[in-house]
Amino acid sequence: MEQLGNIVSTICILMAWSYLIKENAFYTFAEHLLVGMAVGRGIAYTIEVQLTPRIVDEMMGQGRWSLLIPAVIGCLIYFRFAKGYEWVSRICMAVWIGYGAGNALAFNPATYMPQVFDTFIKLDSIDNIIYFLIVISVVWYFIFTVRKDSGFGQQFSVVGRYALMIAFGSAYGSITMSYLSLIIGQLEIILRDTLHLLK
Repeated sequence: MEQLGNIVSTICILMAWSYLIKENAFYTFAEHLLVGMAVGRGIAYTIEVQLTPRIVDEMMGQGRWSLLIPAVIGCLIYFRFAKGYEWVSRICMAVWIGYGAGNALAFNPATYMPQVFDTFIKLDSIDNIIYFLIVISVVWYFIFTVRKDSGFGQQFSVVGRYALMIAFGSAYGSITMSYLSLIIGQLEIILRDTLHLLK
């Protein structure tokens, strides 16, 4: 049974890699299979982990009927499919984004506060001075209420833009390395687990 799973995995990997030649029916089938499995798993996970505990345990078991309010707000997102009433779905998105941002700022500061604290540094070395100037230039780049058409403001904004390009380039390099690790893992499935060419 394990070998059968390795064979199926190898076939799916090769169908996905066939896109490197050109888009074809094998790649389309692999793409649809992946999306379908992901959506099915997501629906099953949502029902088991989110809906069932909320409805059975909290609402019916504990009588927390106030949970109907966020449920109704969440259902508003389906107005995207009602012609002429698409704007209603924006209410759900606004509540979702506002609650998420407020919850993260209030109850999960560990993800962003270290970045804020790291900008409060002593300007006693060239590294700290450069770091401080880069942070200020990036913040300045995202200030859109001040004219930056010429002069020092424009040059400082360019510095911020280049700093962002370097940061994004570094992040892209990390993503590329992770993709290479993923490719190596897929090659191990093909060559070691399925074909037994590697030990």
